[in-house]
Amino acid sequence: MVGQTISLATSYSDLGQVTLGGLATGAVYALLLLGVLALFKVSRSINFAYGQVGMVAAFGSWYLYSSRGWPVVVAVLAGTALAVTVSAATELAVRRIPERGAGLDLVVTLGVFLLLTSMAQNLVDSNSHIYLSMLIDKRTVIGGVYVNGNDVAVVVTALLAIGAFYWLLIRTSLGVSLRASAESPAIARSAGINVGLLRTGTWAAAGLVAAVVGMFTASRLSVDAFYMTPVLIKVFIAGMIGGLDRFFAPLIAAFLLGLYEAWVSYFVGANAATPAVFLLIIVVLALMPKRFAEENREVRA
Repeated sequence: MVGQTISLATSYSDLGQVTLGGLATGAVYALLLLGVLALFKVSRSINFAYGQVGMVAAFGSWYLYSSRGWPVVVAVLAGTALAVTVSAATELAVRRIPERGAGLDLVVTLGVFLLLTSMAQNLVDSNSHIYLSMLIDKRTVIGGVYVNGNDVAVVVTALLAIGAFYWLLIRTSLGVSLRASAESPAIARSAGINVGLLRTGTWAAAGLVAAVVGMFTASRLSVDAFYMTPVLIKVFIAGMIGGLDRFFAPLIAAFLLGLYEAWVSYFVGANAATPAVFLLIIVVLALMPKRFAEENREVRA
């Protein structure tokens, strides 16, 4: 009886540990998806290079403090500034696409993805490296579950960022301008809104978000030229499930996707996590094709 009780307590603590890890992973997905949503809402573009913007921040800062001897804070700020600049420059490239060039934004951002990846490999290297711990070594035990500072930080950051962006989008005049620019750029311009500046500013802000996510992810895994690509794929899956024209639905889907991965790894095995994610999207597409086909272009919460 005592042995069964200990075993049951251990299984509960293990499940709690897995759930916390899944929640933190979901927070990473949600935070990156927030940037994807911001770009889509203001410019109706999907940026395939968005994950690499985060890679630039983390890989660039790692290179500066490890190989060039820069102070860590200065290196992190420089990497962040580089990511913001790259994101804003990508918008300027996308903006030059003619209105009749539908779909060319995907080609442009895919080209930026390849360019950033190639530059990272040639200017730095192709190896994986350990990044800053970012509180991952600060931990405490609550109810038999190890809680580290990195998990707490990423969850809190994601929730605060989501709340702040929703407030800005719904409750401020800037949010009204953003939505107007997305719905009808011509009408927005006639109303005196500087659509170009607004879009560039949004892409720059999204670059900041990508930089934060890139550094959090690097601290949890490692940093190299490709480490953000699987993360971005799963972010797009969450966006597809929830719908990029919505706000809360895809973000909730991102959190749930992180939990789903963690639970599959725990109950089935780590090697089953990635196939399970793609099986999930196949099931979703099979069960809800009509919603994807008929989804309108209104921003809904």
